[in-house]
Order: sequence, then C-alpha cells, then structure tokens
Amino acid sequence: MDMNFLYAGIAIMLIIILRDFLKKRYGFDMDSIDVAKYAAKLKPVNKSSTIKRTTGGKKLILIDAGANKATVMATIRQITGIDYNSAKTIVNTTPSEVLSNVSEKEADLTKKALEFVGATLEIK
Repeated sequence: MDMNFLYAGIAIMLIIILRDFLKKRYGFDMDSIDVAKYAAKLKPVNKSSTIKRTTGGKKLILIDAGANKATVMATIRQITGIDYNSAKTIVNTTPSEVLSNVSEKEADLTKKALEFVGATLEIK
C-alpha cells in the first residue's frame, strides 16, 4: 500500500473531525461561510510580479513530454509559474520553448528536473 494515500486519508479524516468539533463546540458552520463576500476583498494578482529570467542566453526546449504528460505539465507550472493552459500548450505542441534567457546552470537544473519526470529536453 502506498503510504501517501494513507497520509492523505488521515489528513482528510482530521479535517472532517475538526470541522465537526468546531460545529458542535463553537457553533461554527463552515457551510454557511459566504465565500463571494471574502473573495471580493482579495487583491487581484499582479501579472508583473512573476519572475523574469534574464540571466543568460540559453533556451530550454521541450522535445517530448514522455508518457506522463500531466506530471511534466505540473513540473513546468511549478518551475515557471505559468498557468494551466499555457503549460498544457507547451506539453501538447512539442517541440516548444519552456524557458528563455536563462543561465547555463539554471537551464541544466531545470532540464534535470523535467527529465526526472520523463520529459526529453534540449538546451540551446
């Protein structure tokens, strides 16, 4: 049995127990929270706050996503900070550029991370 599923199950059970405890002890019902009221108060995400990589002249090109495209897509999203649709486009339209204007070291580390999850990449 995979231990990650066990830990996830335990975490979900603890959340349910905490929810029931808060409802019985303090009368706090999570279902009655108006999410829209609090969502309006949140600041919009500033698109210019994303990290711009201009430290070198290397490009990282995705040649093949491999058998597990979802994992490659998630890894690309974690590394670059792009949204789901952009990552999906990169994975589905190979060869495509993952990173540009990066240093040799950053390109090599990113290549190793993506190759670990089954992708084939090239540094230019």
